[in-house]
Formats: sequence, structure tokens, C-alpha cells
Amino acid sequence: MDDRPDKYPARPRERARRAANNESGEAESRISRLKRRQESRKEFAILNPRLDSRTETRSLVIFGVVLTALSAALAAALLTGIPGPDSNGRAVLSLALGLMAASALASGLTFLIRLRHLLLALVPAAAFAAAAAAALGLTPLESLAKIVFACAAGLWISLMLTSISQVLLIAVLIIAVDFYSVFFGPTKKMVESSGPWIDYLTVSLPVIAVDATSRLGIADFIFFSIFIGCALTFRLRRVLTSLAMAVSFVATMMIGVSLDIGVPALPLLSIFFVAVNADLLYRRFLQEPDSGKRDEKPEKNNR
Repeated sequence: MDDRPDKYPARPRERARRAANNESGEAESRISRLKRRQESRKEFAILNPRLDSRTETRSLVIFGVVLTALSAALAAALLTGIPGPDSNGRAVLSLALGLMAASALASGLTFLIRLRHLLLALVPAAAFAAAAAAALGLTPLESLAKIVFACAAGLWISLMLTSISQVLLIAVLIIAVDFYSVFFGPTKKMVESSGPWIDYLTVSLPVIAVDATSRLGIADFIFFSIFIGCALTFRLRRVLTSLAMAVSFVATMMIGVSLDIGVPALPLLSIFFVAVNADLLYRRFLQEPDSGKRDEKPEKNNR
């Protein structure tokens, strides 16, 4: 029997269990102890993202149908002249097509979550690719690299979130932060100064048949991917989440076009995410134990 003191003091209940094992001559290995704890906590924590190929395929198919419908509507508008070339209706159709295409791409990159911590290597690689494309004047490649950068960063951040409480806190905070940034803070100052930072921190989206520009912040794509990653980790509605958040981008754009002002995208993104998962978020929140009771509840249930 080893009389050396433990490097890490054990809890009273753990010390009693160890003493019982030592008296009976049974030594529990570290691996078996970890397995036992994982089994006892399985009902309280869902921390491994589940990427289902059928779900991902269904998501891509739905986005494909939406993009086809928008493309058909825009083509009809161009052929018939209704709505007219100077109307907001045609601009909305064109901008919505670009936003949905970018959202479909970001949603399709969700498979990158399999890389887990290797995502940290993809983030600087995508940033370098975006900088190189910008220097060469290759705007489409620059936008693609920025979306990959944002998705990799967002998915990695989602892996670091361990509770629904954290997810809900982020969902609430980004509403206030984005409102402040766009109307009073750094985003407002960058837009007014017309400096190069706007180009660096936004993604240029495709626009067809109208004289307009469409940009979405890299941060918007980061939080888009964070919420999709959370949908996988906490078993929320993966397909509906991505589609609802894409629709939130379109709704934000429509508000901006109708009011002729810049509108923050994250508030509606957060609201739509919570709205389509409200019941599941509530259940997951109730299933989470207090931090001090994570080890006690499984034992009580086994008595």
C-alpha cells in the first residue's frame, strides 16, 4: 500500500471510496474512474457536437431550393421588368440572393467542426489567404477566405462553450453590443471615416442586375457559425437554425433598404436563433445542474 500523500486532496466521499477499495484490495485505475464519471454525468452535459451527414445534406438541399426560387424570381423580374430596375423590390431580390448564397456557404462549412482544435490552424491560414487575395484584387477569393476564417473561428468558439447558460448570455449580449457599435460605437466611426477598415472587416457579397453593394461583417458570420456549432453540441434544431439565421440576414437587409440606414445584423440573428430553439433551450437549461452539484446528483439517483 502506498503511504505517500496524494498530490491533489480528494473530497470526503472520494476518500471514503478510495479507502473502501484499498481495504478490499481493489485498485481503481484512472481510466476506469474517468469512464465512471463520464457515464454518471451523461444525462447532464452534452458536450460533443454531433454532425449527421443526412442532416447536413438536408440543409444543403433546402438552401438550394431557396436559392433556386430567388434566382427564378430575379430572372422573372429581369425578363418582365416588374418590379422596375429602380425599385426596391428588385434590389431586395438581388441582395437576398447574395445573402442566402453566403449563408448557404457558411452553413455548408459546418463539417469543419470535425477538426476541433485544428480549427486554430485554419483561422490564420484563412486570414493569410484573404489578405493575399485582397492584395491581388481577387474580391471573390477574398470573400471566400473571409467566410472560411469566420466559420473556423466561430465553430472553435462554439466548442469552448460548455453550458446553455453561456449560449444564452452570448445571445443577449451581442444584441446590445451590436446596437451600440453600429449606432454609437466603432462601426459607426469606421463608416463615417470611409477608411479601409470597413473593407478589411466585412465580406463583399455578390449583387446581380442592380447598382448596389452588399456587405456583411465578418463578426456576423462568426456568430452565425457559433450558433450552428451550439445547435450541434446541444442537440438543437440544426437545419431550422441555419435557415432562420439566414432569413434574419435578409430581414435585416430589408429593414435597412426600407429605412435607408445601416442596421446591425446580430440582433435579429440572435432573436431568430433563440426563437426557433426556445423550447429546447429551456429544457437544456433545466437539465443543467449547479456546478457544485454535478457530482452529487448522479449518486443520489443511484441510491
